Amino acid sequence: MSDETKIPPSATPIPPKKPDKNEYDPEKFKQATIGVIHALSGRQDASVYFYSGIMRQQSPQNTITPTNMHLPNPPDIHDPVMMNQLRGTADALALRLKYHNPKIHEATQPTISDAKVTFDALEQVRVEALGSRHMQGVAANLRFVQEYNSHAEGHARMDKAEQLSPQTALALLAREKLTGEPVPKASRRIVQLWRNRLTKSGEDALEQMLLNMNNQKEYAAASQQLLTAYQLLEDLEEKDQDSSNDQESNDQDSPDTAEDPSEDEQSEPQEQEQPEEQAQQLAQGMDSDDVSDADDGDGFETQDTPAGPKEGELPPLNEVEDAGYHIYTKRFDEVVSADQVCNAEELDFLRKQLDHQLQSMQNIIAKLANRLQRKLMAQQRRRWNFDQEEGLLDASKLPRIITNPMYSLSYKYEQETDFKDTVVTLLIDNSGSMRGKPITIAAMCGDILARTLERCAIKVEVLGFTTRAWKGGRSREDWLKNSKPAEPGRLNDLRHIIYKSADQPWRHARKNLGLMLQEGLLKENIDGESLHWAWQRLRVRPEKRKILMIISDGAPVDDSTLSSNNPEYLEAHLRRMIARIESQPDIELTAIGIGHDVTRYYQHAVTITNAEQLGGTMMQELAALFDPKGQKQRLHKEIS
Repeated sequence: MSDETKIPPSATPIPPKKPDKNEYDPEKFKQATIGVIHALSGRQDASVYFYSGIMRQQSPQNTITPTNMHLPNPPDIHDPVMMNQLRGTADALALRLKYHNPKIHEATQPTISDAKVTFDALEQVRVEALGSRHMQGVAANLRFVQEYNSHAEGHARMDKAEQLSPQTALALLAREKLTGEPVPKASRRIVQLWRNRLTKSGEDALEQMLLNMNNQKEYAAASQQLLTAYQLLEDLEEKDQDSSNDQESNDQDSPDTAEDPSEDEQSEPQEQEQPEEQAQQLAQGMDSDDVSDADDGDGFETQDTPAGPKEGELPPLNEVEDAGYHIYTKRFDEVVSADQVCNAEELDFLRKQLDHQLQSMQNIIAKLANRLQRKLMAQQRRRWNFDQEEGLLDASKLPRIITNPMYSLSYKYEQETDFKDTVVTLLIDNSGSMRGKPITIAAMCGDILARTLERCAIKVEVLGFTTRAWKGGRSREDWLKNSKPAEPGRLNDLRHIIYKSADQPWRHARKNLGLMLQEGLLKENIDGESLHWAWQRLRVRPEKRKILMIISDGAPVDDSTLSSNNPEYLEAHLRRMIARIESQPDIELTAIGIGHDVTRYYQHAVTITNAEQLGGTMMQELAALFDPKGQKQRLHKEIS
């Protein structure tokens, strides 16, 4: 080759770069995940859909149908943590599809909501343990998800068994037994507290669960035994046996009274008299300060106290108790702000989760919020009456006077609007049955509602209600120590949470709203007292118009109270409390039920079947309340 035809080194063509086989592509990752699900489940007909969401909050029993599966979208950029979460979530879904029989599960699951959730979690442990036995990769993916969740939920910071939900605690214990792997390091201390409560019956149940991993029906029976051991299910036969044994014991001690059953019902053993007096005094409204001052060792006051309201009389507006409802003790109740429930670091983490969820629904709810804001702003906008004989000089009409002096001066005056100073209280059910999508959407709606109304100079308060513990907490422990007096009344420790006070700017409270996503927060719900608490806070507000909106997904449920009183005890009190509030002219009460018909309780209520309808329904209800036509229609309905 001649020198003229030689290509100088600087002009030497660079060979094209070979594609990197390991280069991350979200679409390829999706296809690979779908292939693994089909292979692992053995179901080629299963459809897999991807959506925007948080992976750790999804549970297989809520994200799978016989032919459809739902997974979060893979990350847009290579993120090993999120990708491993997605792999583990996909494996869990596939294993449930392969090993789970929905018909057997439905026939054997408990009816109590909290026990039902824990029973579902134990079934998921079974299918994951079956899939992990012979597939090390699957076991590693599931282990990663478990360790991540334990860290994200703050298990390492928990020092009381009540801080961890039974669903999570029993699932960790069962996973350890069925797989032989230790619980994640972050969870070891809190799980040990639950393990210390394990009775002989519970140990036998775990053994039976291990032996019957391949038999879903027998495994379900063993799971129910474990739930009973931890008092998530009432063992009726055992209770009846204990009751009959106590009766036989009493008969032996006093054979004369045993001959006459009517005397048995009217007379009580001597040792029961003192606890009955104590329970009666607690029912008459002793507050926590009085109890503390009178505490002489057993925690109860023994002197006479004024009688409560008589039968048929309405109690004072500030009293939550009435002739048919009383409280065993208020000593362990608490009203806390969200930042007192967990530390700032965890609140930051939970708020980031909420912000991530808000991205998926921002457009839908934001449009509704903007409509509400425009409606409110239109009602507050200044209005002027022109061409008046007196008032302020209308400067816009001066040019015509200059051009034609025969025109008279024109005046205007500002028309007063009838828009009242308003405060809105949003009371959100924080019970265990709200876990998952309902509480997430409720938190998002509370956040958006607070921002929207704040722009319109309307103050918003966001409150939540639950209990401090499952199965009665310290109140029940006191009741048991004092020989279980009959009909103790409300028998659990209340926890009322202030996420945002009415005078607190949204920017100061935005982190607090993320607390609703905390795993161990949601427990049981006593709606009547919670409604009274929100009502009392609203009554003392200076605003002229006061609106109370409650969001709930069911009737009041507290196993400890209902098992020791009439089964209708809490529901009857809720109905009476609603009637009292609705009879007052200064409060407008409305309710939204999620999957539960609340129209049988509240005069102004709406029921939705899907939690995703909550945002639109809230905005529509508030828009109707602020619509002058809607107000007139509502007033006419009340008068008629």
